[in-house]
Amino acid sequence: MVSPRRGVHRGAMIGRRHLPQGTSAVELLFTLTLLGILLGLAYPPLRGKLDGFAVRGARESLAAAVARTRAVAVARGGAELVVDVAGARFWVEAGGDTVVPPVHLREQYGVTLVVDGGAERHALRFDGRGLGRVANRTFRLQRGRAEARLTLSAHGRPRRW
Repeated sequence: MVSPRRGVHRGAMIGRRHLPQGTSAVELLFTLTLLGILLGLAYPPLRGKLDGFAVRGARESLAAAVARTRAVAVARGGAELVVDVAGARFWVEAGGDTVVPPVHLREQYGVTLVVDGGAERHALRFDGRGLGRVANRTFRLQRGRAEARLTLSAHGRPRRW
């Protein structure tokens, strides 16, 4: 004989409710409010980190342009790195030709450029041996509270800080 108690016992379902599927508007509102509070707390430190990454990236771009200008100067007998402070951009010229097209730091990194000395445009000249013929210059790249500096010695050697 087969036992009549096959499968689920009907008494096991007594007292159990079937929960509705999905979420209520109150649960959704609570979750979104909590998420908004957490994002609000995390935003200022995150913004500071992003600003720091941007100014360091712009500084490295400018330092790479100095190295590129020195290499072009050795290859072509002289070159200059032209820095437009007002436009926050730079490019490399050699023999009257633009060798490296303008790099727009404000557009690419969202930074402002400040140069000690106050001029709106600086031409950093390098001779055929790759030696700089400039006075010491410090370029300050700023975004928000973050700042990075690149100082060029009289011979054109960069110092990052």
